[in-house]
Amino acid sequence: MRIAALYDIHGNLPAMEAALQACRGEGVAAVVIGGDIAAGPLPSDTLDVLMALGPWAVPIQGPLDRAVVSAYDLLMAGKRQELASCDPIAAWAAGRITARHRDFLAGLPQEVVLPASELGDIRFCRQSAGDGADSQAAEEEALRSLLARHPERTLVCGGTHRAALRKEDGKTLVDPGSVGLPEDDAPGAYWAVFGPDIALRRTDYNLRSAARRIGRSGMPDARAFAQTFVLKQA
Repeated sequence: MRIAALYDIHGNLPAMEAALQACRGEGVAAVVIGGDIAAGPLPSDTLDVLMALGPWAVPIQGPLDRAVVSAYDLLMAGKRQELASCDPIAAWAAGRITARHRDFLAGLPQEVVLPASELGDIRFCRQSAGDGADSQAAEEEALRSLLARHPERTLVCGGTHRAALRKEDGKTLVDPGSVGLPEDDAPGAYWAVFGPDIALRRTDYNLRSAARRIGRSGMPDARAFAQTFVLKQA
């Protein structure tokens, strides 16, 4: 089957909706939502749309999803002092989601393996090959270790927010880029599709409308978020 991978949504609902519409146009059988879903300007609405997709969407948990869950639990327990030490965007998002959203995020797996046509089994996970690396040599070693740990020929990882495809030791490592918080130069929602080959995608959407909606969200530094990651204006 053909599979799409949408990583790093970061509460940017307009970008996610545009990418999902493009996925429907591609006729994919499943959409992997690759974590860091809710920590951003529209957390509740983003989760509502995602949860309504049913089994077509296969979400996994990212580190900021865990941070939102932890912040929610601290908020509900009235532990304001501990909450102040959390990631500020995760803490802000935690105050705007429901218990149902919290349980959804908490219950997500951190990786999933799905078959994709001629590509065989693909492992979708969160760890970037260079996580924790403090040098180019350490990053290369982390990459080799990541590839060696898993038998699948294709691995999909997120976290860098830059779309990339790399072949190493007979395997392919794919970063689909970020739907909602892209570091790539051009604006848009970045994602990838698998089967029968691998293709990186970028989907345009109404950037100014999205920027206005994000700016009204009340999230800390929402306007800077919209300027930098949606409109791509310094």
